[in-house]
Amino acid sequence: MIKIALLFPGQGSQYNMMGKALYESSPEVREIFHRTNEILGYDLLGIINEGNMEKLTRTEYAQPAIFAYSYAIFQSICKEKKFFPSFMAGHSLGEFTALTCAEVFRYEDALRLVMERATIMQQATSDGFGGMAAINGLHPLLVEEECERVSNGEDKIVVANYNSSNQVVISGANSLVKVATENLAKIGAITIPLKVSAPFHTPYLELSNQMFQRAIAQTQMAGLKWPVISNVDAKPYYHPAEIRDRLNVQMTSAVRWKETIDYMLRQGVNTFIELGPKTALTNLIKRDFSHVRAYSYEDNYEQIMSIIDEQVAEKRPSVVSRSLGIAVCMRNENWDDAEYQKGVIEPYRKIQALGNKLEEEGREESFEDIKQAIEMLRSVFVTKKVPLEEQKERFTQIFDETKKRHLFDDFAPIMFAEKEVVNEK
Repeated sequence: MIKIALLFPGQGSQYNMMGKALYESSPEVREIFHRTNEILGYDLLGIINEGNMEKLTRTEYAQPAIFAYSYAIFQSICKEKKFFPSFMAGHSLGEFTALTCAEVFRYEDALRLVMERATIMQQATSDGFGGMAAINGLHPLLVEEECERVSNGEDKIVVANYNSSNQVVISGANSLVKVATENLAKIGAITIPLKVSAPFHTPYLELSNQMFQRAIAQTQMAGLKWPVISNVDAKPYYHPAEIRDRLNVQMTSAVRWKETIDYMLRQGVNTFIELGPKTALTNLIKRDFSHVRAYSYEDNYEQIMSIIDEQVAEKRPSVVSRSLGIAVCMRNENWDDAEYQKGVIEPYRKIQALGNKLEEEGREESFEDIKQAIEMLRSVFVTKKVPLEEQKERFTQIFDETKKRHLFDDFAPIMFAEKEVVNEK
């Protein structure tokens, strides 16, 4: 079974003329950029195409440009193909793109958030004060120790991104970033200065973060169409309240990208597709996981379209059959025979009979059939004392594997009922 995760890059991936071919070939993309210009109040595509890389690198231009281009790519693919991503994740700025593509934010609202975020991040420090650098080839603990060693009472640097098993990004006062990169290079690191204009994901942005929290509080959010993984803790969002809470600290927290990829791999993702400029996220995966398929839109468009076709053609199991399978494989932590009989065996046998009936009659499961299966599985989870986080993951897995993600919110009150006592380890 093909399980796809869509990845959206962050700042630093921008380049002159990005998106030009897509803009010229797609009326829908031209409309997206037209709406973008109206909201921004300036010609974003003009800035992308004018050839002034120094200007495009400035945060207030780079972030809206990457966001708009990445979103346009997603919309152009959705127009051509109906496909079923298991997860979405974005690196820093890219998390806002992922949430927008998952329909948490309206595009216009998200663009205003990105504008606000970019402006206050750019203003967080004076020009030239902040810097960032990628550190390759050393264990993250060594880099953390160096950051602590060179930081002082006035200035500091921290690890801002945990990108892969052998790459982290340091961020903070530019003078200290230079000292740390020189020291780390002496013990074998390969260091690369990043094209950014502020010390992202550091305490220097605390005041900016407080300002941005007000913008988040005023922005409407809807339910997730697809699961999105948070940068802050590398766990999926399930409700808008969780999104707001974690976005409130994203700007000053480290991006846990390696943990994000690890989580999706544990959930069975076997294909990663990067939608945005360049190939940074694709390259990180290929270096760490040679057995995993990873593609970037700009380099592998034809392969991506072919994979989506393969996924659409796959025969998917029913919610009833997957619920039965998951009910059986869940570890039991409840040894009360009476509770187990009532909460596991009886509901399981009822849905097992339903599954047999559906197979005999050769008919598709109905909404009511799905409801009964979910109620059974919820009963099994509660009785077996399955941790709440694992319950959420399993329910998400079912609706993903059966191509019924569009029904997820309809059954959320059953899946995430709070009246039962659950084991939240």
